[in-house]
Amino acid sequence: MEKKMYTEVLNKVRNDYAVRNIDKLEAAIKAGDMDRALELHKLNVEKKTGFHHFAVRWVNQTLRNFKKWAPDEAIFECMEDYALWCYPPCLQDWMAKFKAGEATYKDFPMEDFLENRAVLWSALHDNADQIWEEDEEKITFTLQRCNSGGWLVTECTDTVQTLDKAEPRCYGKEGFQCYCLNCTTMWEFGWYKWFGWPLFIMDVPAIGSDGKCVMVMYKDPKDIPDSYYERTGLERKI
Repeated sequence: MEKKMYTEVLNKVRNDYAVRNIDKLEAAIKAGDMDRALELHKLNVEKKTGFHHFAVRWVNQTLRNFKKWAPDEAIFECMEDYALWCYPPCLQDWMAKFKAGEATYKDFPMEDFLENRAVLWSALHDNADQIWEEDEEKITFTLQRCNSGGWLVTECTDTVQTLDKAEPRCYGKEGFQCYCLNCTTMWEFGWYKWFGWPLFIMDVPAIGSDGKCVMVMYKDPKDIPDSYYERTGLERKI
């Protein structure tokens, strides 16, 4: 039996699909074809967003499978491991000095951290809807719809893995999504545990909501209201 040859489609694969969009975009710009460059730019954004949403769903599905056998505490432990592994490079020097007793909250690299957060959410999560506000005491960072956990709780409402019980590390909320614990652990409860104060006080979106996430950072941890510690049951350390 004569085997079918796929010469035509393989030529298309080699010359089109196997070539990175960014390389095609660069070639179009060098050739002065701005219409083609704009078309490729939009396609590049679509492909990036599609892969990002796949990754969000994959993490949620992993949590779903893990949760079949694991108690809530195991989820929290995983999130703490993740946080300690994934803190950005701009914080690593300060963290090492803090743990060695050579730095305090007063030495925190605020400027570098703010730039890091904005770049991460625009580059990694494609959030162009960032709102940054400042007053004397605090900086408020709002994502009109977080394209990570916020996307999950708006687009995958029937499959979001949740914790079994309400407890302080999920703001006493029933049905809290495991996925968003990566941020709440890294920047709020884990940060408090290891460094003495919540770096971000978070208002994360609920399942079925519009996906809006609000993060409040006090410039001086001493200005964090007593009501926060009363609400969360945490002891003020600073």
